[in-house]
Amino acid sequence: MASIVGLGTGLALRNHPNRLNLLWLGVFIAFIVLFSQYIPRALTQQKLLVPDYDYYLFHLKINTVLMGTILLAGIDGALIDHLRAIQFQWRYFRLWYLFYWLIGTAMALWSFVYIVDARNGIGLSTILYGFWFICATVILIQSQLKLPSLKNWLVFLFATAGLLLILYFAFLQTKVNAGWSSLIDDAKIAVQIDRYPNWQNLAQMGYPKREDGRVVTPNTYERVAWATAGSRAIIEYPLGVGVLSYPFAIHPSRPPNIQTGEGLSGIATHSGWVELGLAFGVPALALIFGALLLSFMNAIRGAYPAKMTILGLSILILCLYTVGEVAISHGLEILFFLLALLPGLMLTSEILSQELTSTSCFK
Repeated sequence: MASIVGLGTGLALRNHPNRLNLLWLGVFIAFIVLFSQYIPRALTQQKLLVPDYDYYLFHLKINTVLMGTILLAGIDGALIDHLRAIQFQWRYFRLWYLFYWLIGTAMALWSFVYIVDARNGIGLSTILYGFWFICATVILIQSQLKLPSLKNWLVFLFATAGLLLILYFAFLQTKVNAGWSSLIDDAKIAVQIDRYPNWQNLAQMGYPKREDGRVVTPNTYERVAWATAGSRAIIEYPLGVGVLSYPFAIHPSRPPNIQTGEGLSGIATHSGWVELGLAFGVPALALIFGALLLSFMNAIRGAYPAKMTILGLSILILCLYTVGEVAISHGLEILFFLLALLPGLMLTSEILSQELTSTSCFK
């Protein structure tokens, strides 16, 4: 059902990329609700950082990251596509798009830092904005070699401004979350799941220590260690177990001495791709990655009204489901919705595609 709705949405918007802004309006309103919950608590406690995952609209960190990064990818891509389409006819530029992007971006990034303190939200946003900057640079260079265009300079300036904005919020989070400074050292320890088997029973063995004698950052160690163990299990049993709800709990490669405070339901690898691989094996991952790669490559080669939206969402999906435990419930529905939305947006009319091809910078 999610795939059918996604494909239908893509077909409805395929020749009207400006209307993509309306597609993300529901997520935008959800963040307004989130801030209506956050602001009174921040004022009462007189501090900026007020994480309370059971009180806010989005339960737990990952749901805020999931919806926030999708909002960023959607409104960023829509604005860039709009700037690329208006050419020199500035009367068609909609100023409210700019305010929509600015407010939506600020709310999403602020929530990553001060509402849920999610390093993966800032990390994913940095990758996304870095991708936009690379795309804008390529477009600008190609246009300067062929036919200089003011709109491409605007796209480049917008991408640069967005990258600087996310870097500023990344700097703010380094003041809030100290986990960034030891990220690499913690990950090096976490991938050594045989040498440091603490992840199997943290209550009994505790967290391992780094060379400097300090304990590793808990969430970094747990995420990387469980994902490493899950990835190894996929290699050992590539066909999966056929159950998506915590598949590692019933996987043949599951270590017998794993203990969690939540029972079998607490055994999760914290990675959407790893969970899907454990559940449905390598064939399912190959089909999903194949669909994603085809959408990305076709978007690069062709000229589509929503080209930058398609490219941005493709990059986000790949990264988001790598570091987020979003393989169940609405996370899975959103994945299949987006996987079907992307090709739907590329099924443009032949006449419109021919017109855009003549001005494509990624042809």
